[in-house]
Amino acid sequence: MSEVATVMGCRYYALVHHDRLPDHYDPRLIRYPPAVIDYLSGRQACRRDPVLRGCIFADSAFLWSELGSIITLDGKDRAAFAFGASEGLNEGITVPCSRLGESLGSCTFAGIRRAEDAHRLLGAVQMIGVFAFQAARRVLGYPQRLVMPPARLHPRPRDCVVLAGRGYSNKEIARCLHLAPRTVDGYLTEARRLFDAHDRTELVVSAVLAGEVGLHELRRDRSGFPPPRARKPGQE
Repeated sequence: MSEVATVMGCRYYALVHHDRLPDHYDPRLIRYPPAVIDYLSGRQACRRDPVLRGCIFADSAFLWSELGSIITLDGKDRAAFAFGASEGLNEGITVPCSRLGESLGSCTFAGIRRAEDAHRLLGAVQMIGVFAFQAARRVLGYPQRLVMPPARLHPRPRDCVVLAGRGYSNKEIARCLHLAPRTVDGYLTEARRLFDAHDRTELVVSAVLAGEVGLHELRRDRSGFPPPRARKPGQE
């Protein structure tokens, strides 16, 4: 990371797993101004850091100066960038790095000495960032392969999981699928057992990560199922 940063004319870099911030900073993988690290750690500011938020929505490397086209920036975000710039973190390039079943990560090069050249570096940083993240996983001993189990949900139990993911209650699922509520209860209980899930949320997330349910299917405006009836106060 240090050598690449030098070649590209960047003073700072960070290669991080987002779920390990701000409690764990590996000096081999992050070189930021001390004041910035203190700011992110002491105020838990990284939990709403605009760059980390941008990684959720970006599909490739992005310039910090163009982050406003990816997420909506507010006054606190602009203040965070101003503080970073005052410490030498001017323009930066961040690459979102993800792997199924793991927390999001990112590779960043910042403090670019010639900010006007940042656009020219985007392609190189995209390739370098993905390679660096995978190399760091190997060095730190992360599992190299995630073996996915074969499909386990039959069609009707799968429909129940999809509707549970849309926020439907068991009674609403039963009405939508023309099933008895007891049958829906049984399908969801068996699905939780198959995925070793403790509740509905964990069940839906596990089914998505296993590739058996698509995120697009969890939107309430999807066709194929009737909408649930409006609930009265006090109803399940």
